[in-house]
Amino acid sequence: MFDNEIITCNCLAERKEEILMTETEFRFKHSELIMYYQLIEWRLKAICATLLADEKTSWYDKLDDYEHDPFGKMLKEIKRLQAQNNIEVFTEEEFVTLDNMRKTRNYWVHQCFSGYSGPTFRRGDLSNNIYGTKISSDLMEAIEWDERIVEMTSTRIKDNK
Repeated sequence: MFDNEIITCNCLAERKEEILMTETEFRFKHSELIMYYQLIEWRLKAICATLLADEKTSWYDKLDDYEHDPFGKMLKEIKRLQAQNNIEVFTEEEFVTLDNMRKTRNYWVHQCFSGYSGPTFRRGDLSNNIYGTKISSDLMEAIEWDERIVEMTSTRIKDNK
């Protein structure tokens, strides 16, 4: 079930645009969205590994320490490492945004097709356009954050290491 707070925070829902799409288009968007969430999760793992790297162990070797850790655990670990190393990778506001993204990711990964209120299809089209709007908006947000994480962490970590 969608939380109104999450829906209204995305730009497409605020503009009240409806995204019409077929079931096939929706499923492609869903796959693309999950791919970006996985990229973001991997980047968070790389940030942790980088913050732990030293003269003896490269960041790449440290990645193994986080191989099976989920999105939320990575956010907590980055917060811990920031405090420990006196480095700011993400601001508190950015952590809140990333945690909201984690919740949205969990909906699309774990609940989207299993709940009674999830997307349903009629004659190959979404029966409720809010799902097309929501997935398109969440995909745009994930793409923007993927790019943003690459830009800001490369600068912030280099400046502080």
